[in-house]
Amino acid sequence: MYFKNMILLFLALISLNIQANENPFTQKQKDTIVVGYNINPPFTFIENGKLKGLSYHLWKKIIKNENNTVFQYVNAPLDSLLTGLKEGTIDVGISPLTITSKRNKYIDFSAPYYIAYSGGMVNYTSNLKRILEITSTIFSLKFLKIIGSLFLILALFGFLVWVFERKANKEQFGDGIYGLLHGIWWSAVTMTTVGYGDKAPITLGGRTISLIWMFSALILISSITASITSSLTIKKMEVSSEEINSYKKYRIGTVANSATESWLIDNYYYNVKSYHAFDEMVDDLRKENIDMVAYDEPVLRYEILNDDKKEFELVKMKYNLSMYAFGFNKKLNSTKKQKFSSKLLETIESSDWKRLLAAFNLHENN
Repeated sequence: MYFKNMILLFLALISLNIQANENPFTQKQKDTIVVGYNINPPFTFIENGKLKGLSYHLWKKIIKNENNTVFQYVNAPLDSLLTGLKEGTIDVGISPLTITSKRNKYIDFSAPYYIAYSGGMVNYTSNLKRILEITSTIFSLKFLKIIGSLFLILALFGFLVWVFERKANKEQFGDGIYGLLHGIWWSAVTMTTVGYGDKAPITLGGRTISLIWMFSALILISSITASITSSLTIKKMEVSSEEINSYKKYRIGTVANSATESWLIDNYYYNVKSYHAFDEMVDDLRKENIDMVAYDEPVLRYEILNDDKKEFELVKMKYNLSMYAFGFNKKLNSTKKQKFSSKLLETIESSDWKRLLAAFNLHENN
């Protein structure tokens, strides 16, 4: 009986040992770090089936000697990446994460490794397209209203002068319809300050009207010229403007849960559409479903540099200065986090860092 019990105990111990060895998480999970990234060139992107980019290469330098750790890479949109870091399903986020007070509540950030502004990208406007836009503006209802209003005011003062001058100054203004046309001619010459001198009022009433018209015309012509110029060049002015507030009427696309999205919302941009995928947003810009893409300026610049069709151009504005860093979930081993952050600082202080930036057409601290 004793011998039988010993055999049963031995078999039970063997069974427990086999179960422990068959559990894939018993040992491996302790040494596995889940690394999340999203497609965000030039920082993280896929090329020929391999993960590349500035952030990825920086990360590889940091973990160069981590031979006892298994790194599992997971591709996730930005909002999923942030959720994974918050809930602990992702240990490290290596795509550039902007340091914000809101994110800092649930993410531990490394030291910042890159500083950049947000920017804007619009569809490229060729010279031919600009000419067509100007031509269409010239024949627009707004432009015709401006010209029509100018002619009515000009004709009114020409008529008033003619009323006073048609009898006392028949040689210059005359009577009938031709005299009225001479009055309008005088009004146009006076307004434009050409001053041919071929017609000049001689009556008290005519000169009084002339004096009023001279001063009024100075103000009127300046105002109308500005309106015409604005009407002809409004789109060009908007594209080259450095004032971000001038874009509030635009249909703006941005990446969901990005720092740029938060900035737009905080600054009262109401016509904003958020996207989970950057490529989807760019495609909507191409189709003119949105007017502008607002996002990290280095990402927009990389898109334009690698666009063979030259479809897009940067808007000349900068806003929302951001610091990019790696993100760690708060449950990750603190010693590991400290080690990764120290290695990051060593790397960006080395001479290799500038060469790495240059390889991806980036500059140190934009």
